[in-house]
Amino acid sequence: MTWQRKAQFVTVDQAIQKLEKYCAYQERSQKHVQEKCRSLGLTESEAGEVMIHLLQNDFLNESRFAFAFVRGKSRIKGWGIQKIRQGLKLAGVSDALIKKSLEQLDDNTTEVQIEKWTSKKLKQLGYSEEEIQFIQEGVKKISFEEKQKIKAFLFQKGFVIDRINATLNFLN
Repeated sequence: MTWQRKAQFVTVDQAIQKLEKYCAYQERSQKHVQEKCRSLGLTESEAGEVMIHLLQNDFLNESRFAFAFVRGKSRIKGWGIQKIRQGLKLAGVSDALIKKSLEQLDDNTTEVQIEKWTSKKLKQLGYSEEEIQFIQEGVKKISFEEKQKIKAFLFQKGFVIDRINATLNFLN
């Protein structure tokens, strides 16, 4: 893709100021900043100059972005490892950095998240709090179709099927 100046006409100094604020507000990947440079109408060489400034002044740090992304999506959004991995890939993070940043997730957190999402899905299926507790204790059984709906829901949230099955042993 060729870079061409758009109608906005932002100088490099103005772009640096805008992008310093953009990066200070929340962690950004280099891909996000490059896209922002394009939207500001910078040429490729001007964008390179801005990127170097941001990297040298620590406004932009790919490692910091990856670790913050993993923490945020895991704790706040409750995403599973697969969905987080995909989000990092879409943000242009390298495979090595993705692997390193995902190592901070522990199995206990994943198990708690799976149980939380399972309770939410059981509520959506019409079960009361008491019934959900009986299901989780293995006292009450649910249909095969409902088990599959729960597993599909958890898979959509980014959890690995082996981890889902291990955590949801009460459904079997």
